[in-house]
Amino acid sequence: MKKTLSIFTLVLFAISLQAQTPNEKFVKAMEKALSGMDTLKTSEQWLAASNNFERIAQKEPKEWLPAYYVAFCQTMAFNMGQDKTKYELFAKRAEEFVDKADALNPDNSEIYVLKSMVSGLFIRINPMVNGQKYGPVAGIQLEKAKKLDPENPRAYMQEGATLLFTPAQWGGDKVKAKSTLETAAAKYETFKPASSIHPNWGKKSNEMFLEMANK
Repeated sequence: MKKTLSIFTLVLFAISLQAQTPNEKFVKAMEKALSGMDTLKTSEQWLAASNNFERIAQKEPKEWLPAYYVAFCQTMAFNMGQDKTKYELFAKRAEEFVDKADALNPDNSEIYVLKSMVSGLFIRINPMVNGQKYGPVAGIQLEKAKKLDPENPRAYMQEGATLLFTPAQWGGDKVKAKSTLETAAAKYETFKPASSIHPNWGKKSNEMFLEMANK
């Protein structure tokens, strides 16, 4: 009887290890891909980071975070890029992967912040043509991000940045931008990510935007 119990215990232990190992490997791979992201400064560096996350996404097709970070990296490659001929490619890749993340994890505040950012990319490509289409969509996405998680600082940072950089005739407002960015700053002080690999970016950017709003 004792021998049977011992064998049964070993089997359960082996099953437990098998269940934990893939997740542990995933987390370690994500942590490695995330390390040093706050030092990236060029479009090429962001694209290299995007490739790392895409490889993880291919291995872990049921996880939403790799697709989320591919979209985020493509967005940053757009922001840091100098070659305007590549902007549409970056925006479409970002849209493709943020939609994948959304399909895997619907009604997620972080994903809706990123959706709003991606909509903003299309506006920047051609404000006169894309503004009427994507402007309202970006606003709706941001409001949903705030509703899904009122304590998400990135939602308020994105709203503040939009108000700061949008011309007044199109709804921009520097005073409102400052107030919204101050709200974001307060929320960054208390925000705690769900894990070591969940979104936790934007605090330094918010500080930079707030400094610009104060001028």
